[in-house]
Amino acid sequence: MSWYTVGEIVLWMLLAALLGVALGWLLRGLLAPRVGVAAAPDAEALGVPKEPDEPEGTRVEVIDTGEAGTVAEPVGPDEVEEPEPPAAGIAARTAGGLTPPHDDLTRIHGIGPKIAASLEALGITSFRQVARMTPDDIAELDEALGVFHGRIERDDWVGGARGLHREVYGSDPVA
Repeated sequence: MSWYTVGEIVLWMLLAALLGVALGWLLRGLLAPRVGVAAAPDAEALGVPKEPDEPEGTRVEVIDTGEAGTVAEPVGPDEVEEPEPPAAGIAARTAGGLTPPHDDLTRIHGIGPKIAASLEALGITSFRQVARMTPDDIAELDEALGVFHGRIERDDWVGGARGLHREVYGSDPVA
């Protein structure tokens, strides 16, 4: 028997096994008895009063802290201050007063999809913004990105962004 014939036999056996597995899986799904979960009885049918519609989350009117009669009052939605994201000022400073375009930051060496998404969340979306970063901006951004410490300098994002900005827009981003 030649190697060609042995190879052909093995190939046909693998194909038959694959076809058998696929058919078995399909037949198991078609022939298996349907096991359903009984629906819970309706609350109104049991005589349970309906809860008023509340926004998501727990609503607390007054909290007793247990400290000599001190009570914490609820905070209204207009009184809640949104925390400023780390490195929030970098995007505005590096934009140079212009509305930054959405460049493909993954073209810069060292920036992958995950880092590009993190930069976009911070408002950094253009080659111009990356190219105009100062050493202080780089340190702040390096801290905000967390797990990528030192990567901005190591991969020379600023130089790469400057070259890509010149290539795409034909001007120096720092000027």
